[in-house]
Amino acid sequence: MEKIADKVYAPTNMKPAYSYIMMNIEDSDPASIMSITHQLGYDRSSVSRMVKTLSDKDLVKLTSEGRSTIVSLTSQGKKFLVTANDCREKFGKLTDDLLGDDKARMTALLTSNEEKLRG
Repeated sequence: MEKIADKVYAPTNMKPAYSYIMMNIEDSDPASIMSITHQLGYDRSSVSRMVKTLSDKDLVKLTSEGRSTIVSLTSQGKKFLVTANDCREKFGKLTDDLLGDDKARMTALLTSNEEKLRG
C-alpha cells in the first residue's frame, strides 16, 4: 500500500505522511504538534521534523505558546491541500477498486488494532 500511496501522492512532491499532517491541520487549524501526534499516531519527534520541513517550504507557520508549538496553514499550504485532497480522493477510489468488499473489513480491523496498541 505504501508504494501505491507514494505514486498517488507524487503530485505533492512529498511523501504521503506530509499530506496526512497537512490534512490533519486543515481539520483543526491551528493545531499543536502534540494533537497531530495523538491523532495520527506518529512519533512526536517525527511530527516535529516533518512540521519543520513543511515550515521550511512555507506550507505552515509555527508559533510558540508556552511549551507547545502551534502549527497553522499558510496560503501556500492551502494551495498544497487542494492537490493533497485530490490525491486522497484518487487513493480512496484506487483502493476501493483494488480491495473491493474487503476494504471495509480491513479498515475496521486496522482501526481496532491501532486502538488496542494505543490503549
